[in-house]
Amino acid sequence: MTMKKIFALLSVVLAVVACSKDIDTNSGVESATKMGAMRFALAAQSDVTADDTVVIKIYKVEGEDESLIRSYDAVNDVPDHLSLLAGNYRAKVQVGERHAVSFDTKYYYGESDFEVTAGEVASVTVDCKLQSTIVAVNYDATVAEKLSEGYFTTVAIAESYDKAAIATGDVLSLTYEESKDGYVMMPEGQTSLYWHFEGTHPVEGDIVKEGLIENVKSAARYTITLKYSKDAPGNLEFEATVDETMEEHEDVIIFSPDPTILGDGFDMTEQQQSTTPSRTFNVASLAAINKMTMTVDGTEYDLLVNTLAEAGTPEGITVQKIDELTYKVTIANTFFTQVAGGEQVLSFHIEDVDGGKVTKEINYLVEGVMPLATSDYDLWFGNVTFKATVINTSASSVKIAYSADGATWTEVEAVAGDGGTYTATGADFAAEKNYSYKLVLGSVDTGKTLTHQTAAGAQIPNGDMESWSTSGGIVYPYAEGASPFWLTGNEGANKAGATLTQSSTDVRPGTTGQYSAHLKSQFASVFGIGKFAAGNLFVGTFSMSGLDGTVNFGRDFKFTAKPKSLSFWMKHNEGTIDKGAGTPAEATGTDKATIMLIITNWDTPYAVNTKDQSTFFTMADLETMEGVIGYASLEKRESATEWAEYTIDITYREDMKNVKPKKLVVSFTPSGFGDYFTGSTESWMYVDDIVLNY
Repeated sequence: MTMKKIFALLSVVLAVVACSKDIDTNSGVESATKMGAMRFALAAQSDVTADDTVVIKIYKVEGEDESLIRSYDAVNDVPDHLSLLAGNYRAKVQVGERHAVSFDTKYYYGESDFEVTAGEVASVTVDCKLQSTIVAVNYDATVAEKLSEGYFTTVAIAESYDKAAIATGDVLSLTYEESKDGYVMMPEGQTSLYWHFEGTHPVEGDIVKEGLIENVKSAARYTITLKYSKDAPGNLEFEATVDETMEEHEDVIIFSPDPTILGDGFDMTEQQQSTTPSRTFNVASLAAINKMTMTVDGTEYDLLVNTLAEAGTPEGITVQKIDELTYKVTIANTFFTQVAGGEQVLSFHIEDVDGGKVTKEINYLVEGVMPLATSDYDLWFGNVTFKATVINTSASSVKIAYSADGATWTEVEAVAGDGGTYTATGADFAAEKNYSYKLVLGSVDTGKTLTHQTAAGAQIPNGDMESWSTSGGIVYPYAEGASPFWLTGNEGANKAGATLTQSSTDVRPGTTGQYSAHLKSQFASVFGIGKFAAGNLFVGTFSMSGLDGTVNFGRDFKFTAKPKSLSFWMKHNEGTIDKGAGTPAEATGTDKATIMLIITNWDTPYAVNTKDQSTFFTMADLETMEGVIGYASLEKRESATEWAEYTIDITYREDMKNVKPKKLVVSFTPSGFGDYFTGSTESWMYVDDIVLNY
C-alpha cells in the first residue's frame, strides 16, 4: 500500500468547494463590497463520523498575528456557507482527542492558509495527518505457552522504569496484557519511551526484560515483539528500527531470542592459538537449527551433521549432534594446516527454523606463513620478504622455504620480530611464476603451504607487428591515433620517394598474426642526388636535416620485472656491400644484419646523428657506455632466408646492479653500417613476434 493511500485513510479533508467569480445569490450569502464567501463540505472517511470529536477553527491572519473568528466543535455544527471579509486566513482542523496515552483514541491535526477575495469564493483543503505515535506490543504464542498468566508489558513516557511514579500517574504509561495497539502523544521536550516486561515461568521463576526507545517520532509505528527463549532465565533481546513513512510494513521493533554459541571452558572474547590441541564450542537454540556454518580464511564450512557427509568432513573438525536444538563443534589444531598464518577470524553463523540467528567471531593466531602481497617483493631486483607467525618459540631453527616448481626448494633463515612475527628474505623472485612457500620449524613443515602467482613481465608494445598506419604517404609501425613506440627512417626516405620499412603478409610459421615487418635497404635519391638508406625498425624517434638523419634511441618503459632475454622471429638476406664500401674499414664484402637491445636509466633518448660520427657506437661500447644497465646484441653477415626464431641473452652490468631502468632501446636493421650510409641495396629483413622473456 502506498504512503499516499495510507495518509488518505488516516485523514479528514475540509474542502471549500470553488464556485464562479460571482457569488451565488441563491446560496443565501449576502453580497457586500468587501466580502467573499466559503462553502464548507466536510469529506469524511468511513472511520470518521459526525459523532467524532472534530474541531474546526478559522483565524484571520495579519502579518505574524492571527485572531480566532470562527470555531466549530462538531461536524454537524459547520454551516453550509460562510461569508468572510477579503483578506488572509488560516484553517486549523483536529480530529480525535489529544490524549497523552490511550488504547482507544488517535489524534489527527492539519492546517492550511488561504485567501478570500471580494466577490469570489475561496477554495482550501486541509489534510489532517496522524500526530499520535502508535506503539504495538505483540506477544508471540510461546509467551502464553511457557509463562504463567499475569504477564504484562508497560510502556511509559520516561527514560527509566519507575513503578511507583507509574502507579500514582506521575509518569504516563500504557499496560499491555495482550497483543494490541496503543497511542501516545509525546509531551514537548520528551523523546523517549521505556518498555518493561514482567512474567513468571513455572520453573525458571520471574522474568523481567526492559529497554529504551529513543528519538520517538510522531506518526510512526513501533512494535515490540516478545518471544520466550529456553535460555534461563529467558532471553529477550531487542533491536529497533523506525519507519516514518506509515506505509504497511513488518514489525519495526523486534525482540528476537537467538541461538547461542559458547566456549566450552574458555573465553571466546580472548584470542585463541592454533597450536592449542582443540577447542569445543557449544551451540544451542530454542527451535530446531537449520543452518550452521563456519567461515575462515575465505572458505565457508557447512557444519550441520546431515550435510557434512555430503560435503566431506574437513580435517580437524568434529560436530556432535546432541539433539535438534543442541550441537558441539570441536576444532582441533590439525584443522589449521588448511589456514594461512597470522591473525585469522573464525566466524560462526547459526539459524533456527523460527527465524532466530546469531553470528559470532573468534580471533585466532595461526602458526604458519602469511599470504604474500605484491608490496612484499620487487621483480626487477628479484628480492622477496616472507612473513610467518611462530607460536612455538622453542623450535631449534625457523626457516621459510620456497619453490617455483614444487620440486626444488630454497630455504632461508627467518629473523624474529614483534608479536611472534618472523621475516625471511629470498632472491631470484621472477615474473610469471607460481611459487609455493611454507614455514619450517626445525626440520618440520609447519602450517599451511601457500602459493602465489607473480604477474607476467611487461611486453613491448606492438611487438607482434600487427599495428600499422599510413599518413601523408609515410608508413608507420603503429595504429592510427595510437602513441608511437616503434619508428623507422621512412619519414626521411619518403622525401626521396622510398619506403624503408613496411608491413608484410609474409609471417613466421605458426603465428596467429597477419603481419610482419619488412625492412629493405636501398639507395634513396632525388634528381640523382641521394644516399644509401638502411632498412630499419627501432624504439625511439627520427628526424631529418637535409639528407642527414638523427635517430633518438629509447623510449620510457615501465619494467615490472627483469627480463632475461629477447626472442624474435627473423629471416634476412645480406647482399654484397655496393654503397660506401670501406667506410668504416671493416665494411667490405657482405652486409651485416644487426639486432640490439639496451636497458638504460637515461633521462633523455640517446641521439645518433649521421652527420656526426662521434655519436656512433658499437656493441662493444655498451659494456661501458654511461647509463647502460643491460644489453644484448646479434650480428650476422651470413644470410638466412627462411624464418627462424632467435633468442639473445641480456647481459647486466655489475656496476649497475642496484639501478632501476627508465628506458628501453630495441633496434633491427639488415645493414649494420647504415649510420655511415654504407651497405647493400640487396639486403632485406623480415621481423615478427618480438618478445621479452622473464
